[in-house]
Amino acid sequence: MQKAILSRIDLQSADHAIAQEFLNCIHDILEIDDVKQLKSFYQHFKTSRFQHCLNVSYYTFLICRRFHMDYVSAARAALVHDLYLYDWRNDEQPIEGRHSVVHPQIALQNAQLHMEINDLMEDIILHHMWPISIKMPRHKEAWVVQGVDKYCALAEFAKQGLCSLVPRRLAVSFLTCLFILVRS
Repeated sequence: MQKAILSRIDLQSADHAIAQEFLNCIHDILEIDDVKQLKSFYQHFKTSRFQHCLNVSYYTFLICRRFHMDYVSAARAALVHDLYLYDWRNDEQPIEGRHSVVHPQIALQNAQLHMEINDLMEDIILHHMWPISIKMPRHKEAWVVQGVDKYCALAEFAKQGLCSLVPRRLAVSFLTCLFILVRS
């Protein structure tokens, strides 16, 4: 297993109590073949879907634990929030519709095949794409996951994507964004 993006903590470290507590919440899910298969799909830029889900799960765990929420259910749901086994860029999805709207339903169906899903976990999986999806999350933990999901996507892109950009293109992009913000 790898570290979560931007984290210094080795999640396999037996010496780190937080890492061990996190792994205790999700260890059984990590053994599911469909979850292991997520390593073969890209999610954001060059980040595997498994790594993305691990990133979201870890930071969700930390935030929910800190604020005395149900961090176990939240971390478990976050780990399977993108449990779909197709490349959405190639239009392989099994359900008709926009990928951003239908993939949470597919992820929930896949998760239910392998584990018990409580109401909180269902809310997290189904509504992690808000505001793109119409329905808002109902639980505070689901709000955490949808925010952490977006944070991790940005971090994954920034860490890998921006490194490959030519500095001039980056400067032009930055100045364009700044110009748009100033004119608004």
